[in-house]
Amino acid sequence: MSDTVVPVTAMGQASPGSWATVPAAVGAALGAGALLTIGPAAGAAGWWTLAALPLAALVALLTAVSFADLAAQSGPGGIPAHVTARLGEWPGRLAGVLDLSGRLVAGAAVAGAAARYLLPGAPGVAAAGLVAVVVAPAAMKVAPAPTLLRVAGLVTIVTTLLFVTTGLAIEPVVQAVSAPAGTPGTDDPTGLLTAAGVLFFGFLGAERAGGPRARVGVVAVVLAGLGYLLVAFVALRHLGGARLALSPTPLRDALAAADGSAIDPLLTLGIAVGAVLALHVLLTGAVGSAAELVAAGELPGVARGPVLCAAAMAAVALVLSPTTALALAATLVLGAHAFVNSAARQLCRVERSTWVRTGCCGLALSVIVGVNISLTSLLGALAVLGVGTALCAAYARRGSRVSAGGHPR
Repeated sequence: MSDTVVPVTAMGQASPGSWATVPAAVGAALGAGALLTIGPAAGAAGWWTLAALPLAALVALLTAVSFADLAAQSGPGGIPAHVTARLGEWPGRLAGVLDLSGRLVAGAAVAGAAARYLLPGAPGVAAAGLVAVVVAPAAMKVAPAPTLLRVAGLVTIVTTLLFVTTGLAIEPVVQAVSAPAGTPGTDDPTGLLTAAGVLFFGFLGAERAGGPRARVGVVAVVLAGLGYLLVAFVALRHLGGARLALSPTPLRDALAAADGSAIDPLLTLGIAVGAVLALHVLLTGAVGSAAELVAAGELPGVARGPVLCAAAMAAVALVLSPTTALALAATLVLGAHAFVNSAARQLCRVERSTWVRTGCCGLALSVIVGVNISLTSLLGALAVLGVGTALCAAYARRGSRVSAGGHPR
């Protein structure tokens, strides 16, 4: 197998490393995370969610720097290619399966969560419709203009600021009865790692925004983290952890508690735009990972098509609840990021952009946070990894036998 890194560029995005990628990356991160992460994170840790957020951001920051250093040394490419180039065929295969499946499940989680806001009476239909809206241009080989993606990112950022401003301007209603100890949403420092793993989901895509320039990726992660911190504070301030943990639409419910229902149509519009942008980024990442696995002989050529990836997203959205898909996706992607950081450990000092050993630290934190999200998500991720890796290995062996017989692979 060749160690050449396969170039992968995001559909319609500005060149990696450009500051122009930051608005879209931050908007996509907020569009994915604000919809999904605040409720489950609050359910695990209550107000300790605010302490878990910096830990999740730290994992994303370390991975962003590791990814940028790998890209600077090996050229453009995605997780499977970089890991294969530094660690070999089997680690590259494992990382590819984790990254591809993680982004597909993440897309299903975003579509399902947004559907609860857009069409609560038929969320399955709305989720499938959102995925269709995103994949239609890709299926016709029409790439969204970078300007359009930046505008979508800015719309999501402005919507987030509107939600935060409204929530901070109005005093919360005092809760008449406190939730009993042990109830989901009560303040619990032992749930900090679980909350950090859930909140990490909100940084998907931001870690790649910088391409070979670590500074761009770091800025994208920091801005997304600040947005989450404000959203989480406002939501906890008005709903409290217990109510937030039970809410299927936490942003809408927090807005209603802050007497801001008048701007609910604007919130819904921003949620729709942010969800579409997040789905675009996740679909792009999934297609890129699939293309690299195809190029490495791990998957058949049909697997790299955006329609097949989108169909998988829609199918998962119909089978798994957004919260379940969120936990599984975060576990899978944290596993992929552990391989990225492990690959970055192979870089010598002169090849790294900082004196900090981001690879070692990122590897340790990715594993610690990933295995503590939930036992169900960990077992699910191991099952996906086992089945996916076995299928890739079987296809690769078949391709090797065909090549040895003198026929094209």
